[in-house]
Amino acid sequence: MKSYLHWILFAFAALLTACAGGTTTPSETKARPQVEEISILELDSLNAALPNAILLDVRSDEEWAAGHLSGASYISFDWDHRLNLLKALPQDRPILVYCEAGGRSGVISEELRIQGHTYIIDLLGGMEVWSENERPVVFGAPVALP
Repeated sequence: MKSYLHWILFAFAALLTACAGGTTTPSETKARPQVEEISILELDSLNAALPNAILLDVRSDEEWAAGHLSGASYISFDWDHRLNLLKALPQDRPILVYCEAGGRSGVISEELRIQGHTYIIDLLGGMEVWSENERPVVFGAPVALP
């Protein structure tokens, strides 16, 4: 019940801000880290707008081996030490997170937010939507984590 009330208050505050024509400054974003949710089909636009972003695949080892997005780094959702790896990611760069359908990327995005990362984008639909739209996949080693 407490969580439900939290989300109602959050939605109400967002509505008030939108109605007042308010904008969020970078310092406000740092004070209140949020997770943005954007369709994975917008990835090309995101890459153009955020050239220093970290693209992070959080699927299983088997899913990674079956093909992934070009330019992706990799931290498996299944790895016991994933929180340490997430914590080591630079907090001054946007992080774009995807998985197979969206569930695990949502969990990882929240873990990043709790750790203090301020610019997180959860790529909704994941590889499922990417593949359904016949977008290209690559094979091979991940981009090294920064």
